[in-house]
Amino acid sequence: MSNATQFEADYSELSADITAKIGRIPSLFGKDKHDMVGEVEGLLEEAKDLIDQIEVESHAATGDQRRQITMNVVNYKRDYETHVKNLRKARLSYTDESEQRNELLGNEHKNTMTNNSEKLERSSKRLEDGYRMAMETEEIGQNVLNNLAQDREKINNARNRLNNVDSTLTQSSRLLNNMYRRVIQNKAMMFVIGLIIVVIIVLALYGMFK
Repeated sequence: MSNATQFEADYSELSADITAKIGRIPSLFGKDKHDMVGEVEGLLEEAKDLIDQIEVESHAATGDQRRQITMNVVNYKRDYETHVKNLRKARLSYTDESEQRNELLGNEHKNTMTNNSEKLERSSKRLEDGYRMAMETEEIGQNVLNNLAQDREKINNARNRLNNVDSTLTQSSRLLNNMYRRVIQNKAMMFVIGLIIVVIIVLALYGMFK
């Protein structure tokens, strides 16, 4: 028996096994179904390798044998594609409806939880922002009050300085007035003294020429 004949026999046996196991998939659930799908996928890989090996052997054959093997390879490839399509259909069979429904409900619940979590997070963030703004506002208000207190102290100090200046000016004004009165008094006294001296001189001259 040639290698090509042995490979073809192996492929026929493997193809029958694949067909049987694909037929069982729709009746399985959960992990059993998942495991069976994985097993069939592995068998399909083996089948593809066998087809490739048969095709390689066809190149070494001659005449009618080569034509026959080539035709068989075409049929094997078509059969392989059919298995792939049937596996795809079996994976989406009606037995998945319950799982899909549960998965859909689970996803919906998950989305709801996610949305609620996001809403809670946004609410918490708004509360934190509001608290931070309140603290900042309180701090600004305290700073304003401190500034007002400092400004009031400055105003009081300026008022006190103005009062001191006013008192100093009042004292200076009194001093200047006193000095001015003394100057007037001194001028008056000098005038009187000068007048007395003039009278004395006049009287002296009058006595001399009399």
